[in-house]
Amino acid sequence: MLDADACYRALKTHDRRFDGKFFVGVKSTRIYCRPICPARTPRRDRCSFFVTAVQAERAGFMPCLRCRPDLAPGNAVIDAKARLARRAVQLIRTNWSIRVEELAARLSVTARHLRRAMHDELAVTPLQVKQSRRMAVAKHLLRKSKLPLIRVAFASGFASLRRFNAALKEALGQSPSEFRAQSQRPRPRAAASGQHSRGKP
Repeated sequence: MLDADACYRALKTHDRRFDGKFFVGVKSTRIYCRPICPARTPRRDRCSFFVTAVQAERAGFMPCLRCRPDLAPGNAVIDAKARLARRAVQLIRTNWSIRVEELAARLSVTARHLRRAMHDELAVTPLQVKQSRRMAVAKHLLRKSKLPLIRVAFASGFASLRRFNAALKEALGQSPSEFRAQSQRPRPRAAASGQHSRGKP
């Protein structure tokens, strides 16, 4: 059963965590919406809350043409920015050396629009996503391989060993060699239960 007060709080803040969790019918207009709809928030006493879009329509409400609660999640016009941000992240993960301008061109938007969409939806820039991916690959190679540092740097998408060293130092507070030494250091095994040496009484 829905908590109407919690639903209304989510509606007032357009909380994306609740998108798809409930729908709101506005009694004065007989329109029902998603909680993230950009339309003006109706008064509490004018709201009815439903678990599904079908329930809202059976109660006599029509779907909003702005947030399109009748469509599959993510397919409405207001979801375009979120779709763009997710697609950009997917492309960066498969090609982290791609330039922002090239990425934007592949997505048929301007670089400025792409940066704004990723900032609004994910609170990160394309460069930050690329850097995060590079760091993940670099840490994996440093932990699991014996490749020379210069090869780890290039395999991780860094243009030079100097930039690689600076990036790890900034992110981890360690140089690549220090991180490798620490992560590959054998961990001491816990002593077996009951096998601790005992001193004389």
